[in-house]
Amino acid sequence: MVHLPHVHDDLGSADDLTRRPRDYAVRTVHVELRPDVVFKLLEAVAQPRPNHWARVWPTALAMSRWLLDQPRASLPAEALELGCGMGLVSVTAAHLGLATHGTDREPLAIALALENAERNGVTGLTTSRLEWSDAVTTSTRLLLASDLVYEASSPDALYALAHTAGLLAPGGLLVLAGPTARAELADVLVQRFRDEGYAHTSVTALTSWEGYDDTIALHTLRRPVAQA
Repeated sequence: MVHLPHVHDDLGSADDLTRRPRDYAVRTVHVELRPDVVFKLLEAVAQPRPNHWARVWPTALAMSRWLLDQPRASLPAEALELGCGMGLVSVTAAHLGLATHGTDREPLAIALALENAERNGVTGLTTSRLEWSDAVTTSTRLLLASDLVYEASSPDALYALAHTAGLLAPGGLLVLAGPTARAELADVLVQRFRDEGYAHTSVTALTSWEGYDDTIALHTLRRPVAQA
């Protein structure tokens, strides 16, 4: 069991969403992103559904490796992740020196993300609870979205948050990733951004994790500098 830290919401709803520390049943996994970057991370086990936040997924591995492959000068100073879960992508971004803000609607997830950063000596990660319908007053030049587009409402909700509400700043980059086997809704969202003039590129990555292979599509979408 591990004792996780106090978490307080500071983005989105004004309600008091302070959560008292909780004990988790956990397991430790070693995640090798490349030979010189290996994280020892905690996954939460025996959590009630929905519990996608509690473990490492191949998409998070692929996005983390994508971040590591980018020239550091090409990345902005700050990043924000939607649906950070237990924190692999956010921890990777912070490891690279980006001031990273991880968000999730599950308070237990953002507590675990902070714990995983601390256990790996990674600084520069902050977190808060965020529902996609929350009003936001901030923006970012790098928005990370790993394994998020699975519900019929997801394309509309993510478009409204990133574009309409302005979470992605003009000129900013959205990195959206998910398995090619379940790409229909993600493709709808990508096309919607393209229709607004976003510059789009995509690559695929075959990613292996704990004996399972998955082909991951990574989309980069650059918002026009002029507001669309």
